[in-house]
Amino acid sequence: MKEISKDTLETNLKEATHILLEMARNMCWNTISSHVVYFISETRNDIHNSIKFNNQKELKSLPETIAELEVIYENLYDINLYIYNSEKKRTIIEIQYYPKSLLELDYYETVKNKEPMLHCKVKIPNYRKNDSEKFDINWTLGGIRHKWNSFFK
Repeated sequence: MKEISKDTLETNLKEATHILLEMARNMCWNTISSHVVYFISETRNDIHNSIKFNNQKELKSLPETIAELEVIYENLYDINLYIYNSEKKRTIIEIQYYPKSLLELDYYETVKNKEPMLHCKVKIPNYRKNDSEKFDINWTLGGIRHKWNSFFK
């Protein structure tokens, strides 16, 4: 977890992207491309609706993504980077954010002037048996391998 200022947003996102790619390369059997594009979404709980919704999002470069985040910076409480999809020639990173405006009023008052926190995470399937077992980075998108592994969990 790291707090980031508006001035360090670009540097921190570059660093977090690099860390995320390395984490995924260590945990997954997929080839993880260094050619990265991004999209931004507000944190949601319903993964199935978000997949359908996210597949329609416009993919952007890092500078375009930073410009979009700068517009909403004052309302950012938490920023999380995830690999949404990894293909041979590109990796799509989802930047999920949690807005301060959705916080409980009492808690909002304590954090309204604080800088957002930045995290990078690899989503791990529930059928993974141990830390050394590599998995498909694209498991959250479904597919036959994910269904097979979930069935035999």
